[in-house]
Amino acid sequence: MRTLRHFPGHPSVTVPSTPSTATTDHFDPLDRTRLVTTLIIVLALMLCTVLTVGVGDRIGLPWPVLLLLVTTAVMFIPGTPSVDVEPHLILPLALPPLLWALARRTSWGMLRDQWRSILSLSVMLVIVTVAVVAGVAMWMIPGLTLVGALALAAAVAPPDPVAVEAVAEPAGIPRRIIGTLQSEGLFNDAASLVIFSAAVTAAQFHDDIHWLEAGGTMVYSAIGAVALGWAVGRYSAKLVEWLDSPVAGNAFTWVLPFIIYLVCEEIHISGVIAVVVAAVELSSRLDATAADARLAGSSFWEVIELLVTGMAFGLMGMNVRDSILDEEVEHLKPVLWGLVISVVLIVVRGLWMSCLYWRNKRRKGVYRAPVRWTDVLLLTWAGMRGLVTFALVLSLSPGDFPMRDEFTIVAFVVLLCTMVIPGLTLPQLTAYLKRNHGLHDLADHATEEALDDAHRAAVAVVSRELSRGTLTPEAATRINERLQVIRSTSALDDGDDGLEDADEHARIRRERRQRAARKALEIRRESLNAAQRSLAASRYRKGVDPTAVAEKMHEIDRRLLALPHEDH
Repeated sequence: MRTLRHFPGHPSVTVPSTPSTATTDHFDPLDRTRLVTTLIIVLALMLCTVLTVGVGDRIGLPWPVLLLLVTTAVMFIPGTPSVDVEPHLILPLALPPLLWALARRTSWGMLRDQWRSILSLSVMLVIVTVAVVAGVAMWMIPGLTLVGALALAAAVAPPDPVAVEAVAEPAGIPRRIIGTLQSEGLFNDAASLVIFSAAVTAAQFHDDIHWLEAGGTMVYSAIGAVALGWAVGRYSAKLVEWLDSPVAGNAFTWVLPFIIYLVCEEIHISGVIAVVVAAVELSSRLDATAADARLAGSSFWEVIELLVTGMAFGLMGMNVRDSILDEEVEHLKPVLWGLVISVVLIVVRGLWMSCLYWRNKRRKGVYRAPVRWTDVLLLTWAGMRGLVTFALVLSLSPGDFPMRDEFTIVAFVVLLCTMVIPGLTLPQLTAYLKRNHGLHDLADHATEEALDDAHRAAVAVVSRELSRGTLTPEAATRINERLQVIRSTSALDDGDDGLEDADEHARIRRERRQRAARKALEIRRESLNAAQRSLAASRYRKGVDPTAVAEKMHEIDRRLLALPHEDH
């Protein structure tokens, strides 16, 4: 059992570090009380997350920002119980499902289109940020070693993709900028984790960081992770289709990212990259006509993303409270360090985005964003830190890093400065730029072409049936009118095809028209499925926005499930 610090007014609940040797016949009542308290706290965190999202929607605040504010407030409520969780377990428990939930919304086409942005922002910017922050930290913090500075810098370097996505879309940021932020967020954790692991290893063995070995590890880690993730995603898609059950498929995809991450930890390759690649590959290969499975999976992963984020923030907040309330830790200086590092993070990111904008102007659109100075401003201000920063700092061992408690306060201040302030101001900033500086999305010709191709595939089914004589010209016209929904949202609402006759006494004519109505429904279903297959294939095409495609597929899925199933 680990020894914990106790603070007045904040009772602490201790979770055993090793399995209990007590038998069920001699179960320690104190252990039972602790387990029950832990369960209650976890459930309370989930309920609080749900309520926070509801409140945020009503008052117009992004839920990650509001969640961090609620966590901060609860930390200082006297009498609030605390669960002592092994900090190094938080990242393996929270990061895999969150990465999977984000990666399943992207595509190979988007990754091909954004590869320059991924390399520049997820790798090079992380390395530059770590170098600058580490230098500033060593200059500012007395007695800080290079290893400690690198560990702190690697923890605060990567922006959080969950926070960015939850804040950016409601704020009305153009899709091209959101796509760049999503691509960055999927892979930047991998680069920061390699540097962080190198610093932790050097601290444990009281050795210097071997940069050549760290670089080789990064290359091996990335290549091995891509290969493993691709293979797992490809064959997992076959297994999900074989299961032929949305419930079983969702349960399998819930377990899969944890398995991938743990296997990668054992063979020392990047679990972040492997989970992302597996999610993209699996999502790209699933049956395009499985509307029920796709709708169920989308809803399932939105719930998972919400609850896991809330629980992780709450548990980490309880651990941060120990450092903040420790009377032996000096608080003012770490707060000032956190403010300075926050400014450095914003400045470095702003300069980097300015360089990308300058290169984009000279090379005429090497990157999808930034293409204007307004893009530079939004991309800089949207670099919000979150879950990974919290988890990495808390995973540091006090024995190897004597300033671990001070680092915790620094990380907490960084989160407040880079998440709360931008999260609260991004909607107003975006509205101002749209109103006064013409901020808008550029024409997305690749996505428009993908939607046109899907519409043509659907119309081709109707034309084929019309040429066979199984469909009347009037029915074909009505179906084609409804198929306009594939290209726009102004199409006619789903309803009957107008093939029912009002004459109740003409039985033969009524039956004939009923058969025609059933045939029309079959053709509508087949044409919509053809559109779905075309849209799914477009996810491999360079430049196509996977979010726009997913939204259109979601809309068509709902229309497919709304079609009545006639008995033959």
